[in-house]
Amino acid sequence: MFDKLSKKINLTTTELKISGFLILTLLVGVLIKFIFGITEKTELTFYNYAQSDSIFFISDENNGTNSEIINKNVDYKQEVFDFNERSFNKVFTKQLPVEKSINLNKATKQELMSLPGIGETTAKNIIDLREKIGRFRKPEDLLKVKGIGSKKLDKIINYIFID
Repeated sequence: MFDKLSKKINLTTTELKISGFLILTLLVGVLIKFIFGITEKTELTFYNYAQSDSIFFISDENNGTNSEIINKNVDYKQEVFDFNERSFNKVFTKQLPVEKSINLNKATKQELMSLPGIGETTAKNIIDLREKIGRFRKPEDLLKVKGIGSKKLDKIINYIFID
């Protein structure tokens, strides 16, 4: 029965069952409301919060409120910095080496890490490969290192040389 009906109205059987459940629930709700005569009475009440709001202001003899608190200029950026332990005054940028200044066959881990896009792990991988093959013969040998592709090689090729 559900299959024939679902094909006629282009709904899956699950969608059809859920729709039927929702319609049945709506009809039962309307029927219960009609039989028992349940009516909703909503009454709008307005509350005056003026007295409870006043506890948040400090009274001043002159004008009733503390104008210093209301008109206080706050440096919000400084307040955010006060809660953060990180120093925003220091800019942490990688200092790039001079062109053709790093000998690929003698470079230390720190020297390799100064290259753009080379972190600690990649620098270690370069040194491991250098020890494995003895020495680099050309800059393209770096493509054998895990973590270095042609784009990264293009970024660092101006800073390295091979003797």
